[in-house]
Amino acid sequence: MSRTLLGLMWRTVVTTAAAVLLTLALALMGLVLPLPLPIALGLLAGAAWWFLHVGADRAEPSRAPRLDLDADYALPHAQDVRVRRLEDLIHGAQPHRRMTGRGLALVLADIADERARDPDAPPLGPELSELLRAARAAEGSQQPFPPIDRRALHRYLDELAPREERPR
Repeated sequence: MSRTLLGLMWRTVVTTAAAVLLTLALALMGLVLPLPLPIALGLLAGAAWWFLHVGADRAEPSRAPRLDLDADYALPHAQDVRVRRLEDLIHGAQPHRRMTGRGLALVLADIADERARDPDAPPLGPELSELLRAARAAEGSQQPFPPIDRRALHRYLDELAPREERPR
């Protein structure tokens, strides 16, 4: 259990126990309160105590950043819808996100299809060709698809990049 939740739990237990003990003391003096009321008040007081101790997240800026209207701010590759789609898929490739290795391979296959229209483009390497063939074959199935690690993804993207955009 995380440390902040542990703090919430012990604070609510302490305040609820104090509220129940106060209710029992009042019952000994002749003032009877229904038990759910002090329990609810104890839970509420414990949550308020925890919130005051932990506080709001201060990492968020209070204002939105200034908008940069400079025309050359947007990189040329960011204007390409395919690149933005690929960036979105790669960003989603974290645990508990929607990205799968098959989805990334299918996007790479779409890029390879467009690249194939260029008569000057060299042929794809055997490793990338096999990956794209396997992704297309497994497109509708539920079989597990091998993940694409970062180093392999960089190799594939370098191989698919047009000649003028390749790193030197």
